[in-house]
Amino acid sequence: MDLAGKLVSAPYVDPHLHLDYVYTLSEMGREGAGSGTLFEAIEMWPKFKENLTVESVKKLALKGIIDEVSQGVQHIRTHIDVTDPNFTALKAMLELREELKDKVEIQIVAFPQQGMYTYKGGRDLVEEALKMGADVVGGIPHYEPAREFGEKSVHDIVELALKYEKLIDVHCDETDDPHSRFVELLNALVLMEDYGEKTTASHTCSFGSADNSYAYRMIDLFKKSKMNFIACPTENAYLQGRQDTYPKRRGLTRVKEFMENGINIAFAQDSINDPWYPMGNGNMMNILDNGIHLAQIMSPEEIDKDLDLITYNGARCLNI
Repeated sequence: MDLAGKLVSAPYVDPHLHLDYVYTLSEMGREGAGSGTLFEAIEMWPKFKENLTVESVKKLALKGIIDEVSQGVQHIRTHIDVTDPNFTALKAMLELREELKDKVEIQIVAFPQQGMYTYKGGRDLVEEALKMGADVVGGIPHYEPAREFGEKSVHDIVELALKYEKLIDVHCDETDDPHSRFVELLNALVLMEDYGEKTTASHTCSFGSADNSYAYRMIDLFKKSKMNFIACPTENAYLQGRQDTYPKRRGLTRVKEFMENGINIAFAQDSINDPWYPMGNGNMMNILDNGIHLAQIMSPEEIDKDLDLITYNGARCLNI
């Protein structure tokens, strides 16, 4: 077959997306256009999700899925907010996963957007979501009301994953605060349980602000655990550094160092037109383009490996 110089590659993988949020910013209108901070968006979301229905979630999620699949994505891991006793979004996504299984493989993360402990009963809702059919245990330790509760949630995440034989994907240290070090605890627990290859730490923005002596010690431990990492270049460049004047941090974890040390790192879209991020269109090449600039990974040797960030590396995060 003559492809006239075109590229044949493995399918794109988007290993971190919120399909229950896509296009909700347009639904909110001007009321959803805040200052662009992470925590403001988290506070804004509960007001909107009160009116969600299974049909409304499916309608917008399908639009987001079509955006991605039409541009070469065949595998999506989606974080679905389960801090909802009705499980409206989860029910919608379980239906879509089955309905679209011949077109796209969807993994569902039981994600407590408002926190396992910040939201009363959040930990139990995560467990119930796993029983209902979610594939992955999620968490957001940096949003819990105190460090101790964040640590408790990380222990819960690993315990639930082992109990139900599920994968792990944690929103971990999505903050500029270098004192946010939940990735250290997550790594230690999965290292001791030999569960690193089934575990992903998403975002880890604070690791990009950590001092080198701490970072290089942790890189050695990451290599031992074989834990996966996911960076969201466009969204975190938009959200992070909001409290900085100059120099202004760009919110990316240590992508270059991970690649140099053989630690699996993948890129993801994360959001499409929601309270966290007003842009996005499911084009993984756009994510890759932004990411390799922000991470400064464009030497000849790095360019040879860069496409892996949206193909093979994401597949490893999904354990496929």
